[in-house]
Amino acid sequence: MKVRWDAVVDRSRFWTEASRPASASPASTQQITEPVTVNVWLYGSLARMVEKRPLALQLPQGSSVGDVLAELGRRFGEEFTDRVVGADGQKFSHCRVFVDGLRMEDMGLPVDKGPSPATVEIILLAAIEGG
Repeated sequence: MKVRWDAVVDRSRFWTEASRPASASPASTQQITEPVTVNVWLYGSLARMVEKRPLALQLPQGSSVGDVLAELGRRFGEEFTDRVVGADGQKFSHCRVFVDGLRMEDMGLPVDKGPSPATVEIILLAAIEGG
């Protein structure tokens, strides 16, 4: 049996993308997926940013709560991001995010959990709104 020693050694450059057959390329095995709809309800002082509620976002499958906040930041600019996300990229503690009625603190969790559109609710708790 003839096996090249560098083909079995860890960190070998033998098995590179260029040496793989075209059929083994990850791009050829990717499936094109439909975007998912996420209905975003902004409450409190954030509600003034949108003309129509809920705001329907089309996001790639597997999008996270953080992706929803990033998309809202792209749409509404600094007026949104300065009130919701800190300089470190983390959500402020006075900002509450709910996905399908469940409070979310982990911004890496996905929002699309099934065939029906997810509902994301975002509210800022000011001192007069808190409990």
